[in-house]
Amino acid sequence: MAGQSISVPSGRKLKVDRFFALSPDPMCITTFDGRIRRVNPAFIHTTGHPQPRLLAGNILDLLHPQDRPAAEAAVAGLSKGNAIAGLESRFACAGAAYKWLAWSSTPVPAEGLVYTVARDLTELRLAEGWAGALESTTDAFLAVDRQWFLIRVNRQAERLTLHRREDLLGRNLWEVFPEAVGGPFYRMYEQVMRTGKPGHLEEFYPHPPLNRWFEAHAYATPEGLAVYFRDVTGRRQAEEKITRTLQEKEVLLREVHHRVKNNLQVICSMLRLQERNLRDDTLLHALKECRERVMAMAMLHDQLHRAKDFSCINLGEYIRNLASSIFCSYGVNSAEINLRLDVEDIPVAIDTAIPCGLLVNELVSNSLLHAFPDGRRGFVALGLHARPGGAVELIIADDGRGFREDAQATNSRSLGLWLVDLLSDQIGAVVERSIGAGTHYRLIFQEPVGQASSPVQ
Repeated sequence: MAGQSISVPSGRKLKVDRFFALSPDPMCITTFDGRIRRVNPAFIHTTGHPQPRLLAGNILDLLHPQDRPAAEAAVAGLSKGNAIAGLESRFACAGAAYKWLAWSSTPVPAEGLVYTVARDLTELRLAEGWAGALESTTDAFLAVDRQWFLIRVNRQAERLTLHRREDLLGRNLWEVFPEAVGGPFYRMYEQVMRTGKPGHLEEFYPHPPLNRWFEAHAYATPEGLAVYFRDVTGRRQAEEKITRTLQEKEVLLREVHHRVKNNLQVICSMLRLQERNLRDDTLLHALKECRERVMAMAMLHDQLHRAKDFSCINLGEYIRNLASSIFCSYGVNSAEINLRLDVEDIPVAIDTAIPCGLLVNELVSNSLLHAFPDGRRGFVALGLHARPGGAVELIIADDGRGFREDAQATNSRSLGLWLVDLLSDQIGAVVERSIGAGTHYRLIFQEPVGQASSPVQ
């Protein structure tokens, strides 16, 4: 190798060279200004740099920029006979990595050389950094070896487990917590240890003095098992309180819809009783139409009373039930007038469902009253379909005699047809009406995406 030799007898020189070559610690010989003259295999292995590159450089060039000022000051003192003892610096290694080395240098003025030996502190520094990170984390942490002996415990784990660190380290985990053996946490930890796959569990620990909810994440490690866990009792209690509050509100809403339905049914019964005392056909017809409209709203509240979700209603189910109720109310013979349903289950807001129900009530009732005179046979058809972009298509049609041509131009329109236009405007529906061989209403309205676009489960 290049560089000057030590003035020793040949036998002793051989021993020195052998020690230099076989030493497990990085060693090098430099000039007083830091130029490298000789390196041993351990120095080459530690830094990862090839020997020619090292011999062509200066030891200061290997240092991290932040560590270089202190090293330059120490190297400057070598020419004055001041040795360097245990200076810790980051040395640049192959692959743009750095390693922590504690290096000591002894100057030999007679030879003009400096003898340096170093010790690799990288793993120790990483361990110290790892320990510091574990202490600063808000999660509790513990690690066990493959025999379940505790090898690491952070401060947060001491607080949550109610055990001091010195009482935990070196002890078997299941001796410290024998009540957990066979429980959910035991089974999860054992599975992670056996399979190597990470595990997660949130469970109540019912054993005193803990008696709390814990969330744990377990990971297999070369040593055994690492567990991060935290107390989630406060969150679980808050969630349970919210759940209870929601349940109470649901009960209240169900009761409200039930009472509204009952009150509307009472109104229907009063109107029915009033019909018995009337002889005027015009008044009887008007009261019956009012009763049917009230009943349509009562059916909606009945469906809401039974629903799991109060934010929307299944319009398809509501229309099917409503149409059947109207046919039953008018005493329609299904052999003469057939009800055809092509109705999808579409969730809509309650403010949309009520106008739609009243529209169906008006148009179906109108078909049954006027479209099939003198025993004429036919059908009434209802269609409900979701369209792209959150649109909903509602169709009410019959194959009856249809409107008279002059009925469209008259200024004295019936209350039913006036309500159809009013209710259509209420939901922002585009209405298409065709007459001739029967009457056909097609309404297109928009429902927010996420309601109409998603069928009811």
